[in-house]
Amino acid sequence: MGSVVLIALVLVALNSGLTETFPYLYILPWLLALSAVFAAPIVFLFYRGRLVIYDPIVFAVGSYLFPAFVIGGVMLLTGSSQPGILDLIQEPTFNLPYTIVLIMLGFAGLALGYLMPFGAVIGRTVEKFLPRSDFVPEHFIVPGLVLLLLGVASIILALVMGVIGYQLPEQITAFDGLVFMTTSFWTQAFFLLMYSLFRRKKYDFLFVLITMPLVAIALAKALFSGNRGSLIQIVVVFGLSYLFAGTKLSFRRMVLGVVVLCFALVLGMIYGTTFRNVKGNESQMSMDRYAENISSTFQNVHGSDISSTMSFAFSSIAVRLDALSTLAVVVSNYEQLAPYEESYSLDNNIWRDLSTFLIPRFLWKDKPSESDPRRYSDLYFNNSESSFVITPFGDLLRNFGPIGVPIGMFFFGIVLRSVYRALVEDQKLITWRVVLYFIILTAVSYEAFYSTLIPNMTKFGFTAVVGMVIVHFTARFLGYSQVETFRA
Repeated sequence: MGSVVLIALVLVALNSGLTETFPYLYILPWLLALSAVFAAPIVFLFYRGRLVIYDPIVFAVGSYLFPAFVIGGVMLLTGSSQPGILDLIQEPTFNLPYTIVLIMLGFAGLALGYLMPFGAVIGRTVEKFLPRSDFVPEHFIVPGLVLLLLGVASIILALVMGVIGYQLPEQITAFDGLVFMTTSFWTQAFFLLMYSLFRRKKYDFLFVLITMPLVAIALAKALFSGNRGSLIQIVVVFGLSYLFAGTKLSFRRMVLGVVVLCFALVLGMIYGTTFRNVKGNESQMSMDRYAENISSTFQNVHGSDISSTMSFAFSSIAVRLDALSTLAVVVSNYEQLAPYEESYSLDNNIWRDLSTFLIPRFLWKDKPSESDPRRYSDLYFNNSESSFVITPFGDLLRNFGPIGVPIGMFFFGIVLRSVYRALVEDQKLITWRVVLYFIILTAVSYEAFYSTLIPNMTKFGFTAVVGMVIVHFTARFLGYSQVETFRA
C-alpha cells in the first residue's frame, strides 16, 4: 500500500508545475529505484544476521555509492548542485535515467558476484594457509609507534617531493610511486594502535597518551594535504577500529557516528576548498611557502561570516556529492569520443593497467603510464586542471560497452568476497589480518577507474604486509611472544 501511495505522489509531482521549478524532477522515480537496488543486499545481509559496517558491500554503499548517486542525484534534482558540466550531457531526459540504469546494473552485478559462493570458497581456501598467531593488544603499542614514525617520515618526504598534498611534482621520478605507497604506513599504524587500544577495553592514561598525539598528527596531515576528505578518514579509522574491537553498533552510536561524519564533511569541505582557492594551482613549492597557504586559509575562513561560510560549504558539498551528472557526461559521449581516446592513452586502459601493474616502474623505465584522470578530464570535460569522477561503471562502459558494466562488477564482487572471507569473515579476528583488510577495504575508490581497483588493492595490501612484518619483528626484538589463535 505504501509503495502505491509513493508512486501516485511521484506521478502527481511529475505532472504538476513543479517540473518548471525543478527541471530534473523526472529522475526522481529512477533515484527511488536506485535506492531500492542499493538497499536490497543490505536487507538480505540483515535478515541473515551478517550485517556489519565493514562488510565490503555495506561499506561501498554507505561510504560512496548512496551519497554520490542518490543524495547527489537529489542535489541535482533540487537545483542545489548546478555544475558547469550539465551542458555536456546530451539528451539529458534520456541519458540521466539511462545512467541510473547502468549504475543499477553495475551494482547488481557487484552484489551478485559478492553473494555467490565463488568468492567465499576462494577466501576460505586461502584462509586455511594464513598464519594464525597473534600478539596481545599491549604488545602492539611500541611496534605500532615505530611504524607510525616511519609513516610520518614518509609523509614528510612525500610532501617535499610534491608527491602528496595539493601539488604535483615538477619532475616525476621512478621512485615517486614507492614513496607514495609508504605514506600508507601512517594510516596503517593509526588503525593498528587504535584497534589495539580499543581491544584493551580500558580508557586509561595509556589510551589518552597514545590517542592525543595520533589525533594531533592526523590533523596536521589533514592541514597539509589540503584534502576535503582527510577529516572523514580520521573518523573512519576511529569508527572501524572501534567496531572491529568488538563493540556492538547501537542506534545511539550510529546516530553519533553520522553526526560526527557530517561535521567532519562540512569542516573538511570548507577548509579543503578554501585551501585550494588560496593556493590557486597545483604547482610544487617549498615547505615554507606551502605552509603559508595554511595560515592564509584560516585567515580567509575566519574573515567570512558564518552564514556565507555555511552557504559556501553546502554548495561545495552539493556539487562534490553529485557524481550522477559527471557520469552522465561519460554515458552520453563515450561513443563519440572513442576515436580520440588513443591520443589520450585512455584506449583499452583496463587491459593495459591490469596487465602491467605488477612490474614496478623503477624496473621498467618505459612502462606505460596508468590511467590518468586529468587526461580523461581533458577529453570528456575540456578541463585538464581538475580530476573529474569516472567511477568503475563509466570505465567499464568506455572499454566494453553497456554489457561490460554488470559483468566487470560481477568479477570485482567475487574479488571483494574473497578478500573479506580470507581475512575477517567467519573467523576469530587476528590483528594482522584485520589491519590488512582495513587497508585493502579503504584502498578501493568507487570514483576512480575500474582499471585501478585491483592494482590499488594489491599495492596497498603489499605495503600493509610489509608494515606488519616490521611490526612483527619489532615485537619479537622486544621479547614479546605470540599466542596461537584457534578457528572460531
